[in-house]
Amino acid sequence: MIDAAGLLAELIRAESPSGAEGPARAVLARALRAIGLEPWEDEAGNLEAQKPGAGPEILLTGHMDVVPAGDADAWPVPPFSGEIRDGFLWGRGAVDMKGALAAMVAATARLMEVGFPGPVRLLFVAAEEVGGVGSRLAADRLSPAAIVLGEPSKLRLMRGHRGRVEPHLRFTGTQGHAALPGLKNPLFALGRALVGLEGVALGADPDTGANTCQPTRVRVSPDALNVVPGSVELTLDCRYGPGVGREGVLAAVRRAAGEAEVFVPEQRVRAGRVAMTYPFDFPPYVLPADHPYLRTALSALGQGTAGLWPFTTDAPYLAKTGAPVLGYGPGDPALAHTTEERLSLADLEAAVTGYARLVEALYREASA
Repeated sequence: MIDAAGLLAELIRAESPSGAEGPARAVLARALRAIGLEPWEDEAGNLEAQKPGAGPEILLTGHMDVVPAGDADAWPVPPFSGEIRDGFLWGRGAVDMKGALAAMVAATARLMEVGFPGPVRLLFVAAEEVGGVGSRLAADRLSPAAIVLGEPSKLRLMRGHRGRVEPHLRFTGTQGHAALPGLKNPLFALGRALVGLEGVALGADPDTGANTCQPTRVRVSPDALNVVPGSVELTLDCRYGPGVGREGVLAAVRRAAGEAEVFVPEQRVRAGRVAMTYPFDFPPYVLPADHPYLRTALSALGQGTAGLWPFTTDAPYLAKTGAPVLGYGPGDPALAHTTEERLSLADLEAAVTGYARLVEALYREASA
């Protein structure tokens, strides 16, 4: 029998920033061996294990990496202590999303103890916080019947989320001494574009609601108080549903941007022995509200409707397996990435039961 709280505390103490998930991976590997499974690591640093069985396979998955803790003195408790206070287990990753990983291991142990006949695959991925290298790689070789993704949801079933694209707007001018007249100052063009962007019509999606675009950062070059900059770059955070889509949002941004050059930069991310280059564009994922697996899962959990996450996840990459992705995880998403990150021990135990119920229900549905 696995103690989910004890495993979570150990995971929190195993610091695992993106690309350096080794300590958490070692903790999870020991826990999987303790319940009788033999885990293996792939070239991206993902950890995987399978409970054997007959029939359709159900995949339980989540990420091992966490965002930085920041200033440790700003936390009520040390961020990597795994301390328990007043029924909550504190620390970076408690909510996002090591609590779900601990609950998945414990749920699999419970299913094995009661003789559940079907195969269950556990996939704990690397580098989700920096674009999902682990899931992008693993999806090419997986063929589950259904996928349960453990991102935090307050134990409510989730069926997807909006996408996110990060357009950059570049304005050019004439660099020179700020005391001189007649220079083309790109900050004025930036101001006009911001006015246009504030009122831009981005549309809405019937599932995910309004598309949004917020300016988040301005860079000037050179960055000096007595120089008219030669260039100014504005970063936007745009969230979009599948209805309007990435291109619809970018087209609206271009119309509002005036003379700016609009582009979406790329990033190169390494995980394990794998390196991938992809744009700052993370697609939406929405499972239809009437999907039979979704109805089955809602019934198993005693819930009426499924929600939508406010953030992006690995769901669109995992969906390339052809399997529906259902979200369910312990913890309040509002506490993720904060200095108040903590998980209720009661919710952690409820998640163990919830994952076991979801696996059993989805297995029956896939077998029918």
